[in-house]
Amino acid sequence: MSQGVIQGSMREAPLPDIIQLVSQGGKSGCFHVQQEASKARIYLKDGRIIHAVTHAGEGFEALMEVALWIEGTYRFEEVVPDVPNTITKPNASILMELGRRMDEWRVISQKVPSVDLYPASTLLPGETPHDVNPREARLLGMATGYYTVSELAELAQKPVLTVAKDLYGLVMAGHVVMKGLRSGKPPKVDAPATETVRELTPVSALLGTAPAAGPVTPESREDETAIVRLQAPLPVPQMQGFPESDEPLPETVGGGVAGAPPPMAAPKPAPVVDDPQRMVKLMNFTQRIAQAAKMVLPEGQHEMVNRLQAKATQQIISGDGPEAVKGLALAISRGAVDAGCDADMVRTLNTHLKALFSTK
Repeated sequence: MSQGVIQGSMREAPLPDIIQLVSQGGKSGCFHVQQEASKARIYLKDGRIIHAVTHAGEGFEALMEVALWIEGTYRFEEVVPDVPNTITKPNASILMELGRRMDEWRVISQKVPSVDLYPASTLLPGETPHDVNPREARLLGMATGYYTVSELAELAQKPVLTVAKDLYGLVMAGHVVMKGLRSGKPPKVDAPATETVRELTPVSALLGTAPAAGPVTPESREDETAIVRLQAPLPVPQMQGFPESDEPLPETVGGGVAGAPPPMAAPKPAPVVDDPQRMVKLMNFTQRIAQAAKMVLPEGQHEMVNRLQAKATQQIISGDGPEAVKGLALAISRGAVDAGCDADMVRTLNTHLKALFSTK
């Protein structure tokens, strides 16, 4: 990978893939990430993520805020970071969590396209829905069309993604509509207990902007809701021009794997470290394979998919290229058979995986 600046669009190459690619090289520097007026900086030291800062705060949750930026751009500069070490988790768990939240937001954004929209209840005065939980009921009472999604999150002292997920369910149930203009009156809510936090002067200094007015409220974590699993599978984007696999995916025959044994592995090509964009495309394709598999396989098999995807990513970095991608699809299919998945599920899985390699 060449020295200096790496830049691109998060829609073309997911940010977790880019960070992982840079971290594998043991680089130190700063990712400048931006979506419209929102800015973030993510710092790496010797390949490890050590700090992140946004307008709202710093540390791990500031990094997770970037999960809501689908249309953003990034620019990585190799510098010696002079920032506090606020993130101590290993890169693998950080990037897995960031990717998971990005996947959730892609689903949520179909009904809640922006955190700057104004949720408004469709219920009549005195009407009480019976299909909502207490947290959703409280949020429904606050959805008067006066506050945006992000403002409701601040008012409720909840993570924006948690509030957006609850609103997604309320929109799907027909209890809430999203409006582009402020309307209604401020809801009457009990003010939550406030907590004094230190002023994040480094945030303003690092971003080069004036600090936002008012105190920064701490975000609390909530139990995740499984709304993604309740929806129909998302269409899996195709990678144009990707070579088809010559090796058939395994089918179940009496619980076993049919077909000849896998061919001997071809000699590894030289690592493609001089073509980071190609590596990113390959890693992006492994993510699509994993997403397609998770749409079909039960949740208990998702860890197996994640493990195989991580292995394929390492192989891509080592120079295996397309062979690692094809091997990932085959390994997932074999893993489903070995786990005892029924024949219909494996056939459906193979159909989804083969569709990824088809060209138009």
